Amino acid sequence: MVMGLLAKLLMTKQLKFENGVIELKGTYLTLLPSFFVAELTKYYMKENNLYKFYMLSWYWGFVLVRSVVHSFNLKTQDQIYSLGMDLAEAMGLGLYKTHDYYPGKYTHFVVKTNPITKYFKDEKIMEPLDIFVAGSMAGGGCLVHNKLCQNVETSCMIKGDPVCDFITGTEEELKSRGVWDVAYKRYKLDKLLPLQNKIFIEFNEENEAELSSYIIDKLNKM
Repeated sequence: MVMGLLAKLLMTKQLKFENGVIELKGTYLTLLPSFFVAELTKYYMKENNLYKFYMLSWYWGFVLVRSVVHSFNLKTQDQIYSLGMDLAEAMGLGLYKTHDYYPGKYTHFVVKTNPITKYFKDEKIMEPLDIFVAGSMAGGGCLVHNKLCQNVETSCMIKGDPVCDFITGTEEELKSRGVWDVAYKRYKLDKLLPLQNKIFIEFNEENEAELSSYIIDKLNKM
Protein backbone atom coordinates (compact mmCIF):
# COMPACT_ATOMS: atom_id res chain seq x y z
CA MET A 1 0.00 0.00 0.00
CA VAL A 2 2.76 2.42 0.94
CA MET A 3 4.80 1.72 -2.19
CA GLY A 4 1.68 2.15 -4.30
CA LEU A 5 1.01 5.50 -2.66
CA LEU A 6 4.56 6.70 -3.29
CA ALA A 7 4.46 5.54 -6.91
CA LYS A 8 1.16 7.37 -7.48
CA LEU A 9 2.45 10.56 -5.86
CA LEU A 10 5.64 10.45 -7.92
CA MET A 11 3.85 9.72 -11.20
CA THR A 12 1.39 12.56 -10.68
CA LYS A 13 4.24 14.86 -9.56
CA GLN A 14 2.57 15.51 -6.24
CA LEU A 15 5.80 14.22 -4.66
CA LYS A 16 8.98 15.72 -6.11
CA PHE A 17 12.67 15.17 -5.46
CA GLU A 18 14.38 18.05 -7.24
CA ASN A 19 16.43 21.21 -6.70
CA GLY A 20 17.75 19.81 -3.45
CA VAL A 21 14.35 19.57 -1.74
CA ILE A 22 11.59 17.03 -1.17
CA GLU A 23 8.18 18.54 -1.84
CA LEU A 24 4.85 16.85 -1.15
CA LYS A 25 2.28 19.02 -2.88
CA GLY A 26 3.51 22.25 -1.37
CA THR A 27 4.76 20.74 1.88
CA TYR A 28 8.54 20.50 2.19
CA LEU A 29 9.96 17.40 3.88
CA THR A 30 13.31 15.96 4.93
CA LEU A 31 14.31 12.35 5.54
CA LEU A 32 15.03 12.25 9.27
CA PRO A 33 17.81 9.73 10.14
CA SER A 34 16.87 7.21 12.83
CA PHE A 35 20.25 7.85 14.43
CA PHE A 36 19.29 11.52 14.88
CA VAL A 37 16.00 10.60 16.53
CA ALA A 38 17.83 8.19 18.85
CA GLU A 39 20.40 10.81 19.82
CA LEU A 40 17.69 13.39 20.51
CA THR A 41 15.90 10.84 22.69
CA LYS A 42 19.11 10.12 24.60
CA TYR A 43 19.83 13.84 25.05
CA TYR A 44 16.40 14.66 26.45
CA MET A 45 16.49 11.51 28.60
CA LYS A 46 19.85 12.52 30.08
CA GLU A 47 18.48 16.00 30.82
CA ASN A 48 15.33 14.45 32.36
CA ASN A 49 13.31 16.46 29.84
CA LEU A 50 11.67 13.81 27.65
CA TYR A 51 8.39 15.68 28.02
CA LYS A 52 9.93 18.58 26.07
CA PHE A 53 10.86 16.20 23.25
CA TYR A 54 7.29 14.91 23.31
CA MET A 55 5.96 18.47 22.96
CA LEU A 56 8.25 19.28 20.03
CA SER A 57 7.30 15.99 18.35
CA TRP A 58 3.62 16.69 19.02
CA TYR A 59 3.94 20.08 17.38
CA TRP A 60 5.80 18.59 14.39
CA GLY A 61 3.10 15.97 13.87
CA PHE A 62 0.31 18.53 14.21
CA VAL A 63 1.82 20.95 11.69
CA LEU A 64 2.79 18.23 9.18
CA VAL A 65 -0.58 16.48 9.14
CA ARG A 66 -2.44 19.79 9.08
CA SER A 67 -0.39 20.83 6.06
CA VAL A 68 -1.07 17.52 4.29
CA VAL A 69 -4.80 17.80 5.02
CA HIS A 70 -4.95 21.23 3.40
CA SER A 71 -2.62 20.35 0.50
CA PHE A 72 -4.63 17.27 -0.49
CA ASN A 73 -7.98 18.78 0.47
CA LEU A 74 -8.79 15.76 2.61
CA LYS A 75 -12.44 15.78 3.68
CA THR A 76 -12.95 12.80 5.97
CA GLN A 77 -11.27 11.49 9.10
CA ASP A 78 -10.66 8.18 7.34
CA GLN A 79 -8.75 9.92 4.55
CA ILE A 80 -6.60 11.82 7.05
CA TYR A 81 -5.84 8.72 9.10
CA SER A 82 -5.03 6.52 6.12
CA LEU A 83 -2.68 9.01 4.48
CA GLY A 84 -1.06 9.92 7.80
CA MET A 85 -0.22 6.31 8.65
CA ASP A 86 1.07 5.64 5.14
CA LEU A 87 3.31 8.71 5.34
CA ALA A 88 4.69 7.56 8.69
CA GLU A 89 5.73 4.26 7.10
CA ALA A 90 7.04 5.98 3.99
CA MET A 91 9.23 8.25 6.13
CA GLY A 92 10.84 5.23 7.79
CA LEU A 93 9.12 5.43 11.17
CA GLY A 94 8.38 1.71 11.24
CA LEU A 95 5.87 -0.82 9.91
CA TYR A 96 2.40 0.07 11.20
CA LYS A 97 -0.60 -2.16 11.86
CA THR A 98 -3.90 -0.75 13.10
CA HIS A 99 -5.85 -2.76 15.70
CA ASP A 100 -8.71 -0.36 16.38
CA TYR A 101 -9.72 2.95 14.89
CA TYR A 102 -12.70 5.01 16.03
CA PRO A 103 -12.81 8.53 14.51
CA GLY A 104 -13.24 11.22 17.11
CA LYS A 105 -12.17 8.90 19.93
CA TYR A 106 -9.00 6.84 19.68
CA THR A 107 -6.62 4.76 17.59
CA HIS A 108 -4.82 1.62 18.71
CA PHE A 109 -1.87 0.52 16.57
CA VAL A 110 1.42 -1.34 16.80
CA VAL A 111 4.80 -0.83 15.17
CA LYS A 112 6.33 -4.17 14.22
CA THR A 113 9.70 -2.78 13.24
CA ASN A 114 11.44 0.01 15.10
CA PRO A 115 14.36 1.70 13.31
CA ILE A 116 15.87 3.27 16.44
CA THR A 117 16.00 0.04 18.48
CA LYS A 118 19.54 -0.71 17.29
CA TYR A 119 20.82 2.52 18.83
CA PHE A 120 19.75 1.45 22.34
CA LYS A 121 21.24 -2.05 22.45
CA ASP A 122 23.65 -1.11 25.24
CA GLU A 123 21.10 0.87 27.23
CA LYS A 124 19.02 -0.52 30.11
CA ILE A 125 15.57 0.88 29.36
CA MET A 126 12.72 0.24 31.78
CA GLU A 127 9.91 2.34 30.25
CA PRO A 128 8.60 2.89 26.70
CA LEU A 129 10.90 5.32 24.92
CA ASP A 130 9.48 6.04 21.47
CA ILE A 131 8.84 9.65 22.39
CA PHE A 132 9.15 10.97 18.83
CA VAL A 133 6.59 8.52 17.45
CA ALA A 134 4.25 9.03 20.43
CA GLY A 135 4.42 12.81 20.17
CA SER A 136 4.08 13.07 16.41
CA MET A 137 1.18 10.59 16.34
CA ALA A 138 -0.57 12.50 19.11
CA GLY A 139 -0.15 15.81 17.28
CA GLY A 140 -1.26 14.34 13.97
CA GLY A 141 -4.08 12.54 15.73
CA CYS A 142 -5.61 15.89 16.64
CA LEU A 143 -6.45 16.31 12.94
CA VAL A 144 -7.77 12.76 12.67
CA HIS A 145 -10.06 13.01 15.69
CA ASN A 146 -10.65 16.77 15.50
CA LYS A 147 -9.90 17.01 19.23
CA LEU A 148 -6.84 17.50 21.39
CA CYS A 149 -5.08 14.11 21.60
CA GLN A 150 -2.23 12.42 23.43
CA ASN A 151 -0.44 9.15 22.76
CA VAL A 152 0.57 6.46 25.24
CA GLU A 153 3.06 3.76 24.31
CA THR A 154 2.19 0.70 26.40
CA SER A 155 4.91 -1.69 25.19
CA CYS A 156 8.21 -0.91 23.50
CA MET A 157 10.80 -2.88 21.55
CA ILE A 158 13.52 -0.61 22.95
CA LYS A 159 12.95 -2.14 26.41
CA GLY A 160 12.63 -5.68 25.04
CA ASP A 161 8.95 -6.04 24.18
CA PRO A 162 8.07 -7.87 20.92
CA VAL A 163 6.28 -4.84 19.43
CA CYS A 164 5.73 -1.18 20.15
CA ASP A 165 2.09 -0.68 21.10
CA PHE A 166 0.45 2.76 20.97
CA ILE A 167 -2.89 4.31 21.82
CA THR A 168 -3.70 7.77 20.47
CA GLY A 169 -6.83 9.31 21.92
CA THR A 170 -8.72 12.12 23.55
CA GLU A 171 -8.50 12.69 27.29
CA GLU A 172 -11.92 11.09 27.74
CA GLU A 173 -10.94 7.94 25.84
CA LEU A 174 -7.56 7.56 27.50
CA LYS A 175 -9.23 7.91 30.89
CA SER A 176 -11.75 5.20 29.98
CA ARG A 177 -8.84 2.88 29.13
CA GLY A 178 -6.95 3.64 32.32
CA VAL A 179 -3.90 5.22 30.66
CA TRP A 180 -4.60 8.95 31.01
CA ASP A 181 -2.67 9.14 34.30
CA VAL A 182 0.29 7.51 32.57
CA ALA A 183 0.27 10.16 29.84
CA TYR A 184 -0.28 12.97 32.33
CA LYS A 185 2.70 11.93 34.43
CA ARG A 186 5.01 10.77 31.63
CA TYR A 187 4.64 13.95 29.56
CA LYS A 188 4.04 16.41 32.41
CA LEU A 189 0.79 17.48 30.82
CA ASP A 190 0.18 19.98 33.60
CA LYS A 191 2.88 22.01 31.82
CA LEU A 192 2.12 21.03 28.21
CA LEU A 193 -1.68 21.14 27.94
CA PRO A 194 -1.85 24.96 27.87
CA LEU A 195 0.66 25.02 24.98
CA GLN A 196 -1.18 22.29 23.08
CA ASN A 197 -4.52 24.01 23.53
CA LYS A 198 -3.08 27.27 22.24
CA ILE A 199 -1.70 25.55 19.13
CA PHE A 200 -4.88 23.56 18.52
CA ILE A 201 -7.06 26.66 18.69
CA GLU A 202 -4.87 29.40 17.24
CA PHE A 203 -2.53 27.80 14.69
CA ASN A 204 -2.57 29.00 11.09
CA GLU A 205 0.02 29.49 8.37
CA GLU A 206 0.32 33.20 9.11
CA ASN A 207 1.26 32.81 12.78
CA GLU A 208 3.29 29.58 12.52
CA ALA A 209 6.65 31.31 13.07
CA GLU A 210 5.28 33.32 15.98
CA LEU A 211 3.77 30.25 17.64
CA SER A 212 6.96 28.25 17.14
CA SER A 213 9.00 30.95 18.88
CA TYR A 214 6.44 31.09 21.66
CA ILE A 215 6.61 27.33 22.24
CA ILE A 216 10.41 27.25 22.27
CA ASP A 217 10.51 30.16 24.70
CA LYS A 218 8.03 28.49 27.05
CA LEU A 219 9.86 25.13 26.95
CA ASN A 220 13.20 26.82 27.63
CA LYS A 221 11.74 28.42 30.74
CA MET A 222 10.32 25.16 32.12
